[in-house]
Amino acid sequence: MHLLNESIFNNKDYQEKAKQLFQEIKECLWRSGNQKGNSVSIAAYLLYQTSRCKKLNEITFQTVAENSFPIDEDVRVWVRKNMSEEICLELIKLVSKYSLEIFALTVLLTGEDSDIRDLEITPRSIVELSQKLLCVNPEDKVADICCGSGTYLISTSLKEPRASYYGYEINIDNYIVTKIRSELLEADIKVECGDVFNLNNKKDKIKFDKIFANYPFGLRLKNLGAGIQYLEQLSDQYPDLSKATSSDWIFNALLCELLENGGKAVSIMTNGSTWNSIDIPMRKYFIEHGLVECVISLPERMFNFTRIPTTMLVLSHNNSDVRMVDATKLCHKGRRQNEFCAEDIASIIEACERDNFYSKRISLEELRQNEYILNLNHYITDKVTFENGVLFGDIIKRITRGAPCSAKQLDEMASHDITNMQYLLLANIQDGIITDDLPYLSRIDPKYDKYCLNNNSLILSKNGYPYKVAVAIVKEGQRILANGNLYIIELNEEIANPYYVKAFLESKQGHAALKNITVGATIPNIGIDKLKKIEIPLPSIEEQNKIAQKYKDTLDEIMALKLRLNNTINKLHHILDGENIYEEK
Repeated sequence: MHLLNESIFNNKDYQEKAKQLFQEIKECLWRSGNQKGNSVSIAAYLLYQTSRCKKLNEITFQTVAENSFPIDEDVRVWVRKNMSEEICLELIKLVSKYSLEIFALTVLLTGEDSDIRDLEITPRSIVELSQKLLCVNPEDKVADICCGSGTYLISTSLKEPRASYYGYEINIDNYIVTKIRSELLEADIKVECGDVFNLNNKKDKIKFDKIFANYPFGLRLKNLGAGIQYLEQLSDQYPDLSKATSSDWIFNALLCELLENGGKAVSIMTNGSTWNSIDIPMRKYFIEHGLVECVISLPERMFNFTRIPTTMLVLSHNNSDVRMVDATKLCHKGRRQNEFCAEDIASIIEACERDNFYSKRISLEELRQNEYILNLNHYITDKVTFENGVLFGDIIKRITRGAPCSAKQLDEMASHDITNMQYLLLANIQDGIITDDLPYLSRIDPKYDKYCLNNNSLILSKNGYPYKVAVAIVKEGQRILANGNLYIIELNEEIANPYYVKAFLESKQGHAALKNITVGATIPNIGIDKLKKIEIPLPSIEEQNKIAQKYKDTLDEIMALKLRLNNTINKLHHILDGENIYEEK
């Protein structure tokens, strides 16, 4: 680095001044109506170039916008579009307050340091973990796909300046910030602005030894730009690929296309893509072709723009199995954001290399048996088996979700009067009992008839572990419509007693069986297909009836105790009634 040596870059006094300058630039821009996150970095760069000019008093907006001012043409175009004479005059006042080094440091630290970060960037600790996993060598060609403002590229080029770096970004402001940061560090970083899915069609397509990608989360395919055409190109290569496929796997496919044999890529994806049913074909292809080396489940709140937990995927060639790591607890919790410290990263790297408390190597055969799910929790939960076990699906006559009613539709059907029609919500199941205060309905649309409960229907919540279970008691002439967050299960009562099955599902073994098929970290849920495959111990119907009767007797005790408790609370609230303490003297 010709300007910023390591001592300046890590100097606390310089960093504090850079933070102060950041705030002053930000306030100046905001007063002028410019609230773009990357504008601070670009403005700091303009001040850096301005402070290098000998005739400072001659610098105007027109001067900066002209070709004679020493800035890249992309930056000049940005200035013409986003700056004004008024903003320039305000910013130039800051030139005399700070040194050249502070201006440069502000460009490099904006979006990096936690105290002055205002961009949706890759967190520093995620970058450091990725650097350990990729281990860039001097001769490597390194790419950052969707490089943002260059966080990974800048940081990695400082650690290994001899490698060649390439950044690709579609957002023009992010692209400019990466360019000016690279310029200040004199780093060997080539940055291109454009749709990354066009990279595969370039005549001079480059293959890379190491790739990092923090692509957009949950991007809809219709917003994928050139990815739509790329999706069509992949259809022959990836069987059963559809327009419902998660964008995560489309990006991952691109990484594999750009990866040299013997190379390695790291991407960050949403958790749902590691287990959902729609992405089974893509996971199957990647795993069967040996492209997945390691899967690391990351903690929640690692990013400053979302609370959701995410997954880090390590891609390489010729893998015969997959290492899975649960790093969800390996972090230091912050007030707004969690992060990895050096010890956390060391523990994760160790878990990536050998089986331990946090990791396990999963065989190809085991992956095949589990729909190629790439989440460690699915494989470490103890499997529940029974000597007299049967598949749950074998004793089910019918299973469906509750009615998919919108709030508006419910309002239209609601009644303030007592009727023979009611609506069952998840909140109405308490301690395994359906409460008496179900909302009344004035009518039930005929299309929702199939979602009405029959007597002895087993009710199971779809979301939120531990799951709620109840048995419906439906009187003659009564109709109860179930909510869409509930499963309605009608059992073959000749071989299975609903209360016995309820007792099992609420037992320790039942909880373990349901947890084993649970997916989703933010909102735990279970699917019908997996629910049918759990094992239920099924003794004779006579033995089930005995257990069911004991269970029902216990439920009656609970209801009697609740009634007594309510009566006692009511008595407490009226303890002063009858006492003439308010009588006038």
